[in-house]
Amino acid sequence: MADQSTLPGFGNDAAVSGDKVLPKPRKEKLPFSLFFSIFLPLDIAKPIAAQVASFGREHGLLGKPLLPHRLHITLHDLGNFAEVPEELVQLALTAGNAVTSPAFAVTFDHAMSFPSSGTYVVCGNESGTSALVAFREALGTAMKEAGIKVKKGFTPHMTVAYDRHRIAKHDIDPIVWPAGGFMLIKSHVGKGIYDELGRWPLPG
Repeated sequence: MADQSTLPGFGNDAAVSGDKVLPKPRKEKLPFSLFFSIFLPLDIAKPIAAQVASFGREHGLLGKPLLPHRLHITLHDLGNFAEVPEELVQLALTAGNAVTSPAFAVTFDHAMSFPSSGTYVVCGNESGTSALVAFREALGTAMKEAGIKVKKGFTPHMTVAYDRHRIAKHDIDPIVWPAGGFMLIKSHVGKGIYDELGRWPLPG
């Protein structure tokens, strides 16, 4: 019996048909995603979007910056789905209700490309994002207690444009804004449409 790893479709990026190597079929992109996020208020997002457009051009940004209403920080990605499971939504709402953290400030002071995702983002150093990291950890604890698996790893950032052009890390005039609440979002992938499923203000 042949070793399974040598058979077409096992352990290879391509399928073999006769003498031809056929590309592996691409997975269908699922239409919805679910995530916890912090969206910027429009009165704060609009000048930030204008600032991004300005320094992006200076550093070779080719893609269009995101519109102000789309600017947000993803805290926890709960996955992509053909249909978002209602049971998962209810568990996420339970987790959101359990968070009691106060409002906090976020500072981003540099921008760069994330080539793997084809995005151009703004980021911050530890002093400017430590409160954001702590809040994400508190939310993650509430998610675990509600029965939701939490993904490890977090680089505090906000996507401001989609652009495959590589742009090296560079300093920007600091972007400082108050995070006064967070949301549970159902996103229509690729359409820029966000359904708000839950909203929680942060006191202070």
